[in-house]
Amino acid sequence: MKLQFLALLCLSLVACGGQATRWNLVGDAPELQPDERPLATTLVYDCNGYEFIARLGQGEMALWLPDRYVVLPQRRSASGTLYEEGDTSFWSKGDEAMLTVAEQIYQNCHLAPARVPWEDARRRGVDFRAVGNEPGWYLEIHSGRQLLFVGEFGAQRVLVPAAVEETVGLVRVYHGATATHDVRIEIVDQPCADSMSGETFPSRVAVTLDSSVYQGCGQHLDYPWDRLE
Repeated sequence: MKLQFLALLCLSLVACGGQATRWNLVGDAPELQPDERPLATTLVYDCNGYEFIARLGQGEMALWLPDRYVVLPQRRSASGTLYEEGDTSFWSKGDEAMLTVAEQIYQNCHLAPARVPWEDARRRGVDFRAVGNEPGWYLEIHSGRQLLFVGEFGAQRVLVPAAVEETVGLVRVYHGATATHDVRIEIVDQPCADSMSGETFPSRVAVTLDSSVYQGCGQHLDYPWDRLE
């Protein structure tokens, strides 16, 4: 009888092994505690090469995964903070985080703050983004709509609501004006290394704002979730 009991116990542990992680998170959970992180903030996580975007809402977390977009409500958790819906869950505690998608577990997830401006721009539908240094600046282009140049480390903002796009040889050109500024953007698809970070981008960018010229690097930002059915 004792041997039969041990055999049944072993079989039960094997059968339930796939749910062990979840029960460790949920079992004996206290009352739900609100997430203390700021709401409406874009977060980028890298789980050993698997990268995704997260954004916190009131009692929920939106995830932009490589192959899907999901919104997870917060659940009670015995430890840390848990968001879960269907076969997708995200758990974090301090600097630790773990993502589960359809029984695939991605561990060692860490924040990647350097990716946030790029992924936040992608999420907002920006088609092309560029950056430069000395002084720091960035450019965001919504094709057919507008372009935004932010210079002097954020102190200067120039929004051109209707820029004209054309191709001159191998150079893609955007030109527009406001009541006080004239802006011309030239983009060449050649490898470009950022002078501060050393990161390599696929395009060289020159921004002429009135009489000042800014050199930098940039890349196209596709929005893969539009292609999902």
